[in-house]
Amino acid sequence: MRKVVFVVDGGREAGMGHVQQAITLADELRERIDACFLTKSDQTVVEHIRKAGYDVHQLDCDEKMLDFIRAIHPDAVIIDKIDENEAFARALKEDLQVKLVIFTNLTKASQWADVSVLADYGSNLKNIKYLDERTNTVYFYGPKYWLLRREFCDRKKCGRESCGTVGEITLLFGGSDPLNLTSVVLEELLKLDRPFGVNVILGAHFEHKDALNQVITSYSGAKAKVKMFKDIPNVADLMCNSDLVITSPGLSLFEALCVGTPVIIFPQNEIQKKAYRGLLRILDKEEINNLGGMIDHLDFVRPEEEQIREMEIGEGKQEIIDEILRLCERTRDLSGSSQRKEMSPK
Repeated sequence: MRKVVFVVDGGREAGMGHVQQAITLADELRERIDACFLTKSDQTVVEHIRKAGYDVHQLDCDEKMLDFIRAIHPDAVIIDKIDENEAFARALKEDLQVKLVIFTNLTKASQWADVSVLADYGSNLKNIKYLDERTNTVYFYGPKYWLLRREFCDRKKCGRESCGTVGEITLLFGGSDPLNLTSVVLEELLKLDRPFGVNVILGAHFEHKDALNQVITSYSGAKAKVKMFKDIPNVADLMCNSDLVITSPGLSLFEALCVGTPVIIFPQNEIQKKAYRGLLRILDKEEINNLGGMIDHLDFVRPEEEQIREMEIGEGKQEIIDEILRLCERTRDLSGSSQRKEMSPK
C-alpha cells in the first residue's frame, strides 16, 4: 500500500473547498493508498477530516510537518492550498526528495511540484495540460480538472431539464462566507415577497448567525419558505432539485453546473473577481438590487451554454489520479533500486 500525506488548510478565511477537494481525492485513491492528513487549521477542520475517515495530525508549523514527513517517508505528498510557502515545497523536493503534487496554489511553490493542478485560475477557464520541461512539472489547468465528489459526477450522468420558472433556490457561499453574502442575498429574496423555496446551506465556519437570524425574523411574514442546513451529506440532491443556485466562484459553482442547475455568482474577494470577470457573469455585493430582475428574466449562467459544456467540468479526474499513481510507482521503483544497490556485494 502506497503512503501518501495530504497537507491542507481551511477555516474562516480559506473556506473548506481545499479540505473537501483533498478528501475527495483521498476517497478516490482509498483502495490503493494509505493516507493521512496534516493541517495547521482549527479543530473544526480536524474533525471534518476525521469524520471522513482519515487519520489527521494538527501541527502548527512547516518545520514540524517536514519532520513528520521525513519520519514516515511517504511515496508522495499532496498539498491543497492557495498560498503555499515556496520554501516548504522546495524543502520537500530538495531535502526530503519526495514526489510532490500541489492543488489550487497561486505562489511559486508550484514550480517545485511534479504535478500542479489549478482548476479555476490561470487559464481563463480553458482546459490545458502540458509539461514544463524546465522544471519537469506536469500542469493541469481548467474546470476539467476539478475533483468533484462522486455524487455530483453521478448526477451529471442522469442529466436535468432546464426549468422556465424559478421555484426552488439554494444558497451556498462556502465554509465561512466572510462577506456574509448568505444574509444579504436571503434578505433580497425575502424582499421580493414571492413563494420561493429557499435552501440555505451554512458552512462549518459560518460566523454570521445573529445577522442571519435577524433577517429571518424581520421577514417572518414573507411568502418564501426558508430551510436551513449545515454539514449535510446531500448537497448534490439539493442542487439537483433546485431551479437556481446562488453561490461564489469555486468548487460549489462548478458542482452546481455539473448537476445541471443554473447559477448566479457573487465573488467573495478580489482574487475571485479578477479571475472570473469577463469570463462568467458575476455580481458584486453592491449589485444585489439586480437579483430580482435576473430571476425574472432567467438571466443565469446555464450549464447548457456552449462555453460551459466545453469546460468538461470534472471530467479530467482520472487523468490526475493516473498521474499521481505513476508518481508513486516511480518513487517505489527508485526506492527499490536504491535498496538493491545497498544490498549488492562490494
